[in-house]
Amino acid sequence: RPVQHTVMGQSIGRLVADGLPREVATAMIGLLIGWYMSRPGMQARSPGTTLSLLAKRDSTKKNQDSSKAYFVIPTCFDIRRQAQLVFAKPTDHGGEVVVKTKPEFDLDQTIFQTLPRGAKGFFPRKIVAHRLGVDLFWDDAVAVKIQSAYASVPRAPKHDQCILDFMRDECNFNTEHADGSFLDHLQFCYEYSAAYFKEHSPRVLFLHSILGVGTNIFPMKIEDEPTLAKMLTPIELKHIRAFPAILRLLASYDLIDHLSPLDAPKLKSLESITFNRVIDNKPMTLSADEFWVQLNYQLIHLLDFLPVSNWLENADDLFLLQFRPLYEIMVRAGKLSARVDFDLSSPTSGSDNRPLSLASFVKMAVPSPILRRIAAKNVREYSDKVGHSLQYEIKWSS
Repeated sequence: RPVQHTVMGQSIGRLVADGLPREVATAMIGLLIGWYMSRPGMQARSPGTTLSLLAKRDSTKKNQDSSKAYFVIPTCFDIRRQAQLVFAKPTDHGGEVVVKTKPEFDLDQTIFQTLPRGAKGFFPRKIVAHRLGVDLFWDDAVAVKIQSAYASVPRAPKHDQCILDFMRDECNFNTEHADGSFLDHLQFCYEYSAAYFKEHSPRVLFLHSILGVGTNIFPMKIEDEPTLAKMLTPIELKHIRAFPAILRLLASYDLIDHLSPLDAPKLKSLESITFNRVIDNKPMTLSADEFWVQLNYQLIHLLDFLPVSNWLENADDLFLLQFRPLYEIMVRAGKLSARVDFDLSSPTSGSDNRPLSLASFVKMAVPSPILRRIAAKNVREYSDKVGHSLQYEIKWSS
């Protein structure tokens, strides 16, 4: 398709003009050529397993009319989320699930709708759409085993009706998330926290996005914050206020790179961290205890974004690149309070068997440090757009 390839070539040129590193531009040019040469004859091959449409993730779009009919708390999750709730950990389901591209996937119906358009956003949008626009087909026996085990998982406490009414009537959660609806994501985080982080309120993770998500979507207006505060305890409100900012400090890798080289005694000497809220850039401070609790919340939140299978192939996945060092930091500091089991010693190898695409070529050929650099730049640009500073200060005991 000559027109499409011309547009891609212009996009790469504009990315270079925007100041991307030379190695990124060189990699992208090579990827474009490789992608074009590899397309003929590339067909997805499914493994020899029995697949069930019953176990396929429901891809029905939520009702998005003004009646708020979309606001329904899920009573059941997809197989991937059920497995995490059963086993208290993320799992590489390689060989148990077939990943297929969903042709009708629309990035603009998700929380990633604010990704840049045109030349600047061409590659980020392609990569995110490749990562999220999938249908999962599970092996029948695996699906039945997980569903049976999930039936015995205790249900989380019911939500306060006043909070649900406020979210439905005064906020806007009417968008798709990384895998399903926004409410699917919030409820999963809530239920995992209720089951495996019992010493702390699960309501923090149910409301973690209300003051902003990483892509500059703000479900609640800042003037409604006093109403929200009346429905929460002071410590719940503090963690909810902090969540969007700490998320960005992790996603930009600033905080991860700061803490990763430190040994256990140094990590344990942390006294406080001061940073700026995302929604209004006001400074706030977490004590050491509050900070480590916040990082437990962040780790649980990241569970919902990890690849469903083939972690060797997806080693450069941006969420794995956040999750693994954060997990290691917390274990080393002795501050992992939530039950999150994680083992990458023997991940399953293989392929998700999807047709080769430009986005998959980018993921395969661009080194992790460059992918991290691009992701960090995107975080900084999002914060710049809303006047949010990513500066922070950690105080250590002498």
